[in-house]
Amino acid sequence: MAGVAAASGGATATNPVPSPSPTEGDPGVSEPPPETGPETASDESRNFIWLIPVLIAGAAVIVIALFALGFLDGTGATTAAPETTIPAATTIPTTTTQPPTTTTTTTPTTTSTTVPSTTIPSPGTIASVGDPIPLSSLTLKSGGIGPIAFGEPADEALGRLVSSIGEPSETGAAGEELGLCEGDDGRFVRWDGLTAVVSGTIADGTFAGYRFDAISVPTMQLDLSTPSGLRVGDTVKTLEDIYKSYRVDYISAAGTDLFQLADGDGLLLWGPVTSTEPSGRVEGIYAPDVCTS
Repeated sequence: MAGVAAASGGATATNPVPSPSPTEGDPGVSEPPPETGPETASDESRNFIWLIPVLIAGAAVIVIALFALGFLDGTGATTAAPETTIPAATTIPTTTTQPPTTTTTTTPTTTSTTVPSTTIPSPGTIASVGDPIPLSSLTLKSGGIGPIAFGEPADEALGRLVSSIGEPSETGAAGEELGLCEGDDGRFVRWDGLTAVVSGTIADGTFAGYRFDAISVPTMQLDLSTPSGLRVGDTVKTLEDIYKSYRVDYISAAGTDLFQLADGDGLLLWGPVTSTEPSGRVEGIYAPDVCTS
């Protein structure tokens, strides 16, 4: 026992008990931080440098994928362009169909409307010629009106009528309906009840006939008569009395009764009557038609 104690006492004096190491000591004592010398920093740099190629390769893959999908390609935004060209193709037929339409309609319109408007003057453009002729001298004869004979130049004959009875109320084209031959080019000039017929144009034609008809307003009727005194509105009995030395015949054409006054040389005058009875009325006095005289 004493030996043990002496041994222990000697140990204390010559060999002090070492302090416990950090790993074996009190848990409450903190572990000193690791050293951060140059070797440690170089290891971290090597690790980071190794990651750069990986990041570059990954970025390249992403870019290629985006191009492949069209997100980074300029054509991706304009893929709708073919759709905008489709309406343009539909407008091409519309443009090409219009020129034939214009060409077809222009030619006949110009040709058909130019001739009548140039050759038929308006009523007010026929110039007056000579001194006025009294109405009593403008008698309705088989060869003309008073001193104005058939065959005279149309512009002179019509000019003398304008000087005597004033400007006409109407002008127009004349044909078979006014006694001209089939296919003839003619004109008419009309006053109150009196229609002068021209063979050809007014500028170059000839005075060829007349028709004098009753009008709806008797007070506006020109007071014209035959040399023997027959007037529009006289009875059939008056007609027969005035021309008792001539031949008076009656015919019917298209439902209308007509008188025909003739002598040994042929037809002198003719015209419509309301009836062939003595009480019938003379409705018109006409010169012989050009194609029948």
